[in-house]
Amino acid sequence: MHVRNPSYRLVLKADAPFPSDTHESEWRVTRSRHSDDVNAEVREAVERDGYSLFQIGLSLSQIPKS
Repeated sequence: MHVRNPSYRLVLKADAPFPSDTHESEWRVTRSRHSDDVNAEVREAVERDGYSLFQIGLSLSQIPKS
C-alpha cells in the first residue's frame, strides 16, 4: 500500500526488486499471498512487467467511456 496514497496497491514477487520508478520506503506491506491466491491478470502483469499497480475504491463514474 502506498504510504501517502493508500488506495494504490503495488504487487511484487517476494524476491523481486522494487521498480526503478519508486522506492521501497514509499510503500508498506499489508499482506503476503501465495501466487495461487492472486488474480490471474495480476499474476500476468507481474510476470510481464515485474509488478502490478492498481487502485482500489474507484467509483463507476471513473470508468472511461468508449
